[in-house]
Amino acid sequence: MRKILWFVGCVLMLGVGSVVSAKADNGDDFSKGWNLRAGFFVPERQASRQAEGDLWFTIGGERDIKQLERYKVTMSVDYYGSGSLYNIPIKVNVVAVTNKLRYGAGAGVGISHDFEHGILGFTYHLMVGYNLGEGANPLALEFKYLVQSTSSALNGFSFTIGGHF
Repeated sequence: MRKILWFVGCVLMLGVGSVVSAKADNGDDFSKGWNLRAGFFVPERQASRQAEGDLWFTIGGERDIKQLERYKVTMSVDYYGSGSLYNIPIKVNVVAVTNKLRYGAGAGVGISHDFEHGILGFTYHLMVGYNLGEGANPLALEFKYLVQSTSSALNGFSFTIGGHF
């Protein structure tokens, strides 16, 4: 099962790399159009909370890759952690917005450290959120359930607020 998850993660990352390099070749300014977010993370496991506290910091950025009629495909890089426990997930996501409700999922590779050692593994999330305003760049609240497949010490819930820059 791990080999399959690694294969899927590698294919997703190769896809992101090819789309990003194609956008750069077309003159798209990669430094613009990012959605930046920050908030807190609540670890699911009691051992993680005892080791590093109940609330951890999270920060991240997300950029559109492809806009479809009702959905968009994005790439994201995040960080969540406290002390020696952390995860840096690099994911491809599918996000939809209906009225002000946001929902989606993402999957990719997580660079992390659990109680014992550094880990590179498959990571994914499920997300639901709400846009606080109207227009092209509203502030957004998001709630995610995050999973690092190789270390359950890094599974949990994140609550963030973010905007478009």
